[in-house]
Amino acid sequence: MGTAIRHGLLVLAELTLLFVGISFALALFQRRFGEEQIRTWLGGPPWLAALKGIALGVVTPFCTCSAIPMLAAFIRAGVRPAGYAAFIVAAPVLDPILFAGLAVIVDVQAAVVYTLVVIASSALVALLAEAGNVSRMLKPIPVSTAAGPQPLTPPDAACRDIGPSPWSGIQVEFRPAVREAMSVLRRFAPLMVVGVLAGIAITEFISTDWVASVAGSNAGTAVPLAALIGIPLYVNAELFIPIGDALHTSGVGLGAIVALTIAGVGASVPEFVMLGRMAQTRLVAGLGLFVLSVAIGTGLIVNLVL
Repeated sequence: MGTAIRHGLLVLAELTLLFVGISFALALFQRRFGEEQIRTWLGGPPWLAALKGIALGVVTPFCTCSAIPMLAAFIRAGVRPAGYAAFIVAAPVLDPILFAGLAVIVDVQAAVVYTLVVIASSALVALLAEAGNVSRMLKPIPVSTAAGPQPLTPPDAACRDIGPSPWSGIQVEFRPAVREAMSVLRRFAPLMVVGVLAGIAITEFISTDWVASVAGSNAGTAVPLAALIGIPLYVNAELFIPIGDALHTSGVGLGAIVALTIAGVGASVPEFVMLGRMAQTRLVAGLGLFVLSVAIGTGLIVNLVL
C-alpha cells in the first residue's frame, strides 16, 4: 500500500510538472506565432492534416494525459479535426522507446507490424473525425489568457482573427504565459488527481502473474482479454517495457502483449476523465472503443503473421 501511494504521488508530481511546462510553452508559442500559423502547420487536406498530426505525435512522445494541453491548444487554434484527432491517438503509442522495447522484448517484426497498424489506425480515426465533424461534440470550456477568457471550442472561421498575435518580448510575455499555464492546471487538476489515483490503484493491484494467467493461453480469448485488461491501466511507454518483458517471460503470446501494450498506453482512466471535461461522453466513449478495437485487431494480426 505504501509503495502504491508513493508511486501515485510521484506520478502526480511528474504529470503536474509536464502539464504546467507544456501549457506554458504552448502559451508562449501561440503568442509568438499566432493561431493562424498553428492552423497552417497542421492544416491542408484531411489526409495531409492527419499525417502531420501523426508525425507530431511521433516527435512528442507524451503519455495520454500530458498530451491533453496540446490537444486543447490545437482545438482553440482552430486546427481541423483530422489534425488533432491523429495527434491525440498517435502521441502515446508511437513512442520510439516503446518501439525499441517491443523489438527487443518481443520481436522486430512484431514491432514493425505494431507501428504500421497504429499509423494506419491513427489516420483512419483522423479521417473519421473529419467526416463526422467531431468539433460539434466539444464542450465550450473557457480558458483564461492574457487577452481574457476564451472558449475552448473554436469559433466560426469567418469570425476568427487571422492576424498574428502581438509579441512583446519574453520578459513581457512570461507572466501571462505562467498565468495561462496555471489556469489550465487549475481547471484540470481535480480531474487529473482522481483519474491518476484510480489508474495507479488499478495498476498496482493487478499483478503480472494474474495477467499472465488470464491472457497467457493461446485461446482465441487471450488477445481480447489482454486488451480489456490494458484499458484501465495507467502506465506510460517506458513503464510498459518491463511489464511486457515479465509477461513474455511468463509465456504470454506476442499478440496478447501487443494488445495489452496498445490498450494500456493508448488509453487510460485519467485521459478519459480529463477528456470528459472537453468533449461529450459519446465522443470519449467512441475513442475508448476505437483504441480497444485497434488493440484487439493488431494483436490478432501479430498472431496471424508471426
